[in-house]
Amino acid sequence: MGTTIEGVYADFMRYLMENTQRFFEMTTPNGTEIWARLRDTIVIILATPNGWDIREQAVLAKAAIRASLVTKENVGQLLQFVTESEAAVHYALANQDGDWLKKKDIFAVIDCGGSTVDSTIYRCVSTAPLILKEVCPSECVQAGGIFVNREVRKLFEKLVQGSLFSDPEIIRSMTSAFESDLKPSFDGTMEEYNLKFGSLKDNDPTVGIHKGSITLSDNDLRPAFDLVTKRIIASCFETLIKQRTKYVVLVGGLAESPYVRRVLRKELAKYDIEMIMVGDHWKKAAGEGALISYIKQFVVARAVKATFGGCVYQNYDKKLHRDRKHMIQVYADGKERVEGAFHVWVKKGTILQGTFAHKLPYHRAWDATSMSDGDLIRNLGVVGIEVFGWEGDGVPIWCKDEEGKGVLSGMRHICTLNADLSALAGQLRTKNEPGGKKFYRVDYEVCIYFGGTQLRAKLQWKENGVLRESPVAIMPYVS
Repeated sequence: MGTTIEGVYADFMRYLMENTQRFFEMTTPNGTEIWARLRDTIVIILATPNGWDIREQAVLAKAAIRASLVTKENVGQLLQFVTESEAAVHYALANQDGDWLKKKDIFAVIDCGGSTVDSTIYRCVSTAPLILKEVCPSECVQAGGIFVNREVRKLFEKLVQGSLFSDPEIIRSMTSAFESDLKPSFDGTMEEYNLKFGSLKDNDPTVGIHKGSITLSDNDLRPAFDLVTKRIIASCFETLIKQRTKYVVLVGGLAESPYVRRVLRKELAKYDIEMIMVGDHWKKAAGEGALISYIKQFVVARAVKATFGGCVYQNYDKKLHRDRKHMIQVYADGKERVEGAFHVWVKKGTILQGTFAHKLPYHRAWDATSMSDGDLIRNLGVVGIEVFGWEGDGVPIWCKDEEGKGVLSGMRHICTLNADLSALAGQLRTKNEPGGKKFYRVDYEVCIYFGGTQLRAKLQWKENGVLRESPVAIMPYVS
């Protein structure tokens, strides 16, 4: 049909923004004037599952630009991402009564949503003011409420098979009734449960249907919920125990299920972990929490969920680069180098403070004996470095294949940092390499720092003693 994921998101975002504007202008005094004045400074905050990473955030950013929520120029400032777990912790702490959280306590937030269950573990650095730090990369598992619905739908199909009630529309009505009525109240303490889905005329004793209600046994329903609780336990309990977690804050729609709460509470108690509920069925933890997170900024340290670095000409190391010995090139400065090497800037799992900033020195060199002034200016005008992300464990040696065209499996191209250094042409002086040949060398730095909830990178260099910078590129830290 020609429809892309980006297009779907763009249409949805455009619809939301247009209706938000309409509602604001209709319900706020001088709403039209205020909206026109503030529209270009509105910050869009998107809460995403923990398991979403570079690819998904890039799609959402392009969709936001396509929907005219932001522009290419201001997307880095006005579009913010926050994981659902981080949003949930802000929501939980804003809506939880009591003073259970103490300094140095380690606690987790498990957000049981519609399609995913996200979990993140924090250490409380301070309570007044509240300051939190992530202690490890967050987890995400496909184990939300929709999986319970799917299992129950299969159950209905099996129970009414061969009867007049096996029509897909009727089964859909049964599933809808379960989701709104029985799912929020099922606790696994009764032998049988009645689910109202039709009219008094709907009867079939052979499949347990009487006056528009179907009878379901506890044994029928438990497996649907157990499928999800087992996935949650398998996903995060090992990490909870390893990090010596004291509390688990449970939020999200599926957390409203008495059965899910009871099973998880029982499992957590085996390891002396106390479960804390944040009960407000009518509010969405991720949505409200995303707003609170932007305003409050409780979390001051986050875990990087991918390794980021640059694709470089690296000094040849016979231990590391043996398999590409045949690709050695003598650089203009006389050193042996190999192309396509991965130079790590930030490693996966690193806990970064909100004040994190790191600079790495780089340089480019050209043979001065064969370089005209015009060629030097042209070369300086296109200085850049490709940025890559690696989501696997360990650190790979290469980011590109031997031809320098294909990206290696598991490696993702994030962006290219570019800078125009042509103004430096008149300041460069030739240097001599060990063999006596003259070359030009220009020095610059890659600056990596935290901005909001994302890693950002830019090039910096000195021009007549004045610090210059390239445009900023965003590297989602994904945690």
